[in-house]
Amino acid sequence: AARLAKIRRFVFASTLYVYSQAGLFYRSSKQACELIIEDYQKAFGLPYTILRYGSLYGPRANETNWIYSILKQCLTESRIVRYGDGEEIREYIHVWDAAQSSADILAPEFENANVIITGQQTLRIKDLLRMISEMLGNRIQLEYRPPSESANSMPELHYQITPYHFNPKVARKLVRNTYVDLGQGLLDLINEIHQSQHT
Repeated sequence: AARLAKIRRFVFASTLYVYSQAGLFYRSSKQACELIIEDYQKAFGLPYTILRYGSLYGPRANETNWIYSILKQCLTESRIVRYGDGEEIREYIHVWDAAQSSADILAPEFENANVIITGQQTLRIKDLLRMISEMLGNRIQLEYRPPSESANSMPELHYQITPYHFNPKVARKLVRNTYVDLGQGLLDLINEIHQSQHT
């Protein structure tokens, strides 16, 4: 349909999990899509850009977003339950920054390219939870439980330290000069959830 409509660029939202051996069907479905898009370009000349997003957070999220779900748990239960030891590393990116980067890639230099869109800082889950607890006056109980106790427990669902393993397909990382500070982004989301609980 995109080729017949003669669109100038096909843009696909992928994930950093394509680099990982974790992620199971989520990873494999994204990998398959990327291969189809790349092969389609070779066969029919349809330009593309593939965006490999990191961990997103921000306004208008819902329970399926991990940061939203733990902030809501903080405000309703005064605790955070984390299935894992908290040593896992992520690069969170605010949705506003991700949206701006997703527009920036329309520049000609990103045609037929894979682009990484992640946050500016690497952070352990444990440090993120400690930051959230401090924001809420250290009144939050942090509970770390074995991943096997989670109702959604599946082997190799998430990567621990890095999603990267050897993969010859190179992607560029897009880094913006300005971005939403993680602490400010978390405060804004806490306020949004708090207001939704009291309206």
